[in-house]
Amino acid sequence: MGRGKVQLRRIQNPISRQVTFSKRKAGLLKKASSLSLLCDAEVALIIFSPTGKLHEFGGPSINRIVEKYQFVSASTGHCTQLSENVETLRLEVDNLQKRITLLENNNKKMTGEELDLIHFKDLRQLEKQLNLGARKIRSRKDKILLERIGSLKAKQRSLKEENANFREKNERTQVGRSEEEPNNNNEIIGGVNWELERDGATQHLYQTSLNL
Repeated sequence: MGRGKVQLRRIQNPISRQVTFSKRKAGLLKKASSLSLLCDAEVALIIFSPTGKLHEFGGPSINRIVEKYQFVSASTGHCTQLSENVETLRLEVDNLQKRITLLENNNKKMTGEELDLIHFKDLRQLEKQLNLGARKIRSRKDKILLERIGSLKAKQRSLKEENANFREKNERTQVGRSEEEPNNNNEIIGGVNWELERDGATQHLYQTSLNL
């Protein structure tokens, strides 16, 4: 008759529990040592007793095995993260490729290419889109033209103001010069006073001797 399955439970008696721990710990350490020696395997065994006492085995060295474990774990984690990053990038590339294909197809439709396979309903929708785009283009063009016209008018007003200011300044300068000139046009030449009087288009020249 076969042996029934033994159900493992926590040993309630503290003394029995300690005895069982000591026996099984010794057997586990022995098996770890045998595995390391017989199979040339690197084995590390760390045990804490119920009272917190440390029991360990390392073949050849527990510190060396722990360091190796940490290095391998870090490398594995890095590889896992790298694989996840590569997968994420691949999905992004696929999405970008789909968007590029969609944009290329839309561009061909907008330029009137490859319309043979498009149904009448889709053609009407495409026509609406083109008309809407044309209205937006015309609106933008008209806005730019109005802005340019306004800018030219502003420059024209500025030039007119500058021209008016220049004429006014020039007139004031001419008036100032006229006021500074003497009323008579007498000129002494070689001891003779020549007096020139202007009466319309007639000119009379008088010669008077100067008292020397």
